[in-house]
Amino acid sequence: MRSRATDPETGIRADSAADRNGAVNVAWASRFVVALHAAGVREALLCSGSRSAPLALAFDRSPIRTRVCLDERAAGFFALGLAKASRRPVALVCTSGSAAANFFPAIVEASSARVPLILATADRPPELRDTGAPQTIDQIRLFGDQVRWFVEVGTPEDSRAMLDYAASLGTRAAAEAWRAPQGPVHLNFAFREPLLPEPDLLPAQLTNASHAPESHAAPEPLRPPPRAIERLAKTARSLRRGLILCGPDDNPPEFLGAVARLSEIAGYPVLADPASQIRFGHGASVPILGAYDAFLRSPAFADRCGPELVIQFGAALTSKAYHAYAARHPEAVHVLVDPAAAWRNPSRRAREVVVADPTEAALELAEALEGSADPLPSWREDFEQAEHRAAEVLSRHVDRTGGIEECSLLPRLLDTLPEPGVLYVGNSMPIRDLDTFVPSHPRRIRVLANRGASGIDGLVSSALGASAASDAPLLLVAGDLSFHHDLNALHMAREEGVGVTVVVVNNDGGGIFSFLPVARHPAFERYFGTPHGLTFAPVASMYGIPHSAPRTWEELTRRAGASLRSRATELIEVRTDRAENRERHQAVWDDIIETIGRMRT
Repeated sequence: MRSRATDPETGIRADSAADRNGAVNVAWASRFVVALHAAGVREALLCSGSRSAPLALAFDRSPIRTRVCLDERAAGFFALGLAKASRRPVALVCTSGSAAANFFPAIVEASSARVPLILATADRPPELRDTGAPQTIDQIRLFGDQVRWFVEVGTPEDSRAMLDYAASLGTRAAAEAWRAPQGPVHLNFAFREPLLPEPDLLPAQLTNASHAPESHAAPEPLRPPPRAIERLAKTARSLRRGLILCGPDDNPPEFLGAVARLSEIAGYPVLADPASQIRFGHGASVPILGAYDAFLRSPAFADRCGPELVIQFGAALTSKAYHAYAARHPEAVHVLVDPAAAWRNPSRRAREVVVADPTEAALELAEALEGSADPLPSWREDFEQAEHRAAEVLSRHVDRTGGIEECSLLPRLLDTLPEPGVLYVGNSMPIRDLDTFVPSHPRRIRVLANRGASGIDGLVSSALGASAASDAPLLLVAGDLSFHHDLNALHMAREEGVGVTVVVVNNDGGGIFSFLPVARHPAFERYFGTPHGLTFAPVASMYGIPHSAPRTWEELTRRAGASLRSRATELIEVRTDRAENRERHQAVWDDIIETIGRMRT
């Protein structure tokens, strides 16, 4: 048996240069992973591949929970959902070549939605790049400005200083991903062969979680500049017809109280997006409005009740009706509150950004206005009356008897979701129907949606990731095209035992396009309607997931409720008709416009 020399500086044992190279690879990867754990990272997604073997071994030996996904695109979105639900950075690992490129859609969404991800991509060493070597592409800054931070790590070296460098990368990666605006970071690791050492060549302390001190990467909430708050308070004192917008954002529970207090003191109505985390689960005494997508469709109300000041927390509202309403009143002063100084203002009318945590800004603005604000009671009363009237109309349409229809789907499904529950809602029609037809709900519901880039890709993977990080039952409502786009995500449901109740609205194509002017063109059905003629029962069978296709409300709510209570994965396919859906939506809108038009002037 050969004697293996131990380096007194690094603790690495090897009896040849080849052994030493593999040991150094894993030592570097281990120091990086241990530092990630110390900085608060608790979950990782690994995609199989040879070049990333040192990273895979390091994660396997660490306290970080590591999941394996067969497809990089699905892994990226699973990690996105996991990071959203846990509010912690999640690590993503893949091999070299096109594997990393498949992360790109999830990286775009994470960047736009401010979700912290840490990408560790393996790469060939410099001497194999630009040589035609297999699985070798240019991975330097592969994701461009979609990542908050990039570092070309370089090839591992076996000095103590370079091992400390590897650890420092883990600490900084977590800090950069968590820093406002949160988002993805990318580290590119170049490994030379042999990639791994013999199993007994790595000292235990290199992968011991206690080897790295806690680094506390999570940032503290950013308090607003006092001058900015006083300037905004001065504006609010002189402009009594104000609105508070709460856009899609993963706001903490205390945000609701802060905004409610600001609303009471200033006399400004609060328009809350369904994904703002403050629309559902509060009492009637809290002044949060959710039916604005309905009542702002009334030209009479929209013209009469124009704002003088708009204060926006979070991203832009989903509601197209609100944006049409705002366009009628370009003279309104528009102020954004954003911790990253971003101008999330598609109308381009904002004149200032208050750089602050939304909760902190709302609390301090309320304090600045207390005792000096001069609310206009009739202003808020007009909005509250419109909310009440619109909610009555919506309730009447939702409760009508008959077959399953999209207008009533989300309100009825939410009644089956146990409290507290999580709703992951798809883009296109589901998020818009939630916005229009569910103005409020008494249950505590956390609403998650991929509203960063607002694409339809990766929806099922995202929901599965969110469910894996949540103790609450999760309901996913998806369109048929979104579901079809991410079918292979169901592998993770089976392999990881993640429970999600999936309701797919199968209207045989792109239902949202039926609401656009292009629907009148002869080529509409082929290029926009895109009928597929599919049922998803065979897909469910392939992955061993129960499937049902209910035809009545009673059957639908019974199946959904049972699945949610059991926390089992089930696919519930609801068939609807696109043309009928368009007609039903228009009937509801016409009813609301007429009802709101009869309000007092």
